[in-house]
Amino acid sequence: MINQSDQALLEAMALGDEDAFHVLFNRYWKKLFSFVYRLTQDESQTKDILQDVFLYIWKNREVLYAQESFMPYLNTVARSNVMMGFRKDKIRLVGADVLLENIQRSAQPDDQILLKEVKHTVDEELSKMPSNMRKCFQLSRFEDKSIREIAVELGLSEQTVKNNISEALKRLRICMEQGSLIYFSFLVFQVVEGLM
Repeated sequence: MINQSDQALLEAMALGDEDAFHVLFNRYWKKLFSFVYRLTQDESQTKDILQDVFLYIWKNREVLYAQESFMPYLNTVARSNVMMGFRKDKIRLVGADVLLENIQRSAQPDDQILLKEVKHTVDEELSKMPSNMRKCFQLSRFEDKSIREIAVELGLSEQTVKNNISEALKRLRICMEQGSLIYFSFLVFQVVEGLM
């Protein structure tokens, strides 16, 4: 069974073969661990995510399919779990720039297209915001300025800057949830971290 293709193992799993699941698990867990750890930089969170990924695989075994390697699918599920954990504030990621760079480097071409769409949607939503709100968000997110620097530059109180950024984030979240675009979190991570 160890020498069987991923496709054959998935077919056996669909019939409830736990041994096939164990073979797939043993075949990919180290690579997946490495992939997720590069994103989270936390061993405990990485283990939790891997557990969730393989639990998901087992629960959905009847509908899974692989042409050649199952690894790209596992990476996609893991990346989604990292994002969901981040969105639920269960995962504290080490740095937005490092995370975004890792995601972009590991992303499939379709993910790159989706990322461009998300950026376009964010730009569109920002254009609808009041001027001060938009400027606060852009200075924080795109120019990496602190709350204090933004307050001085715009002649606003620090609390007003925080409120504007929070409201901009709220509006962007609503916009993205309506569009079901999970990658929104990457674009606003630095702002969220700056507020905490």
